[in-house]
Amino acid sequence: MDAKRILIAIDDAKPSHRAVAYVGQMLNGAPGVQVCLLHVPAPVPPELLEHGGSEDPVEERQIEAHLDHTQATWEDRMKADIQPLFDKAQAILRAAQIPDHAVETHIAAPVSGHDLDTCILEAAHTHRCDTVVVGRAAFSWLREKFQEHVADKILRQDDRVTLWVVQ
Repeated sequence: MDAKRILIAIDDAKPSHRAVAYVGQMLNGAPGVQVCLLHVPAPVPPELLEHGGSEDPVEERQIEAHLDHTQATWEDRMKADIQPLFDKAQAILRAAQIPDHAVETHIAAPVSGHDLDTCILEAAHTHRCDTVVVGRAAFSWLREKFQEHVADKILRQDDRVTLWVVQ
């Protein structure tokens, strides 16, 4: 039998930490479970995506090399900033008797035009996760009128996954 695969979308907000703790509490060392921790960072800044170019092929190569280096530096910094989130989540799961080998970490590069809910669902399908867990902050009534939560969007967009919402 295949392992049960659960994807937890994490960020640096308290609801995300509560979601990880809840999964740890619910699983509490259960065998045959694989947890995928997913973080969706902010998109790459537009100025790092392309440059104006040059008519001179030598200058074009130099500009392209500089852009590649700048993109790589940005990506390295982003990964370094995210690692403490993964470390904290893994420590919570480890305390819940979920072995390190049963926990994967993934960074989903946001695709232009895709919302957070789409990125999460695509990652869930890519990593064969049939359960998605998200944290949810309580919104004021006014904010709820104007802003839809990612959990609501996931529910509406895909009925092939089970969704756990931890508030």
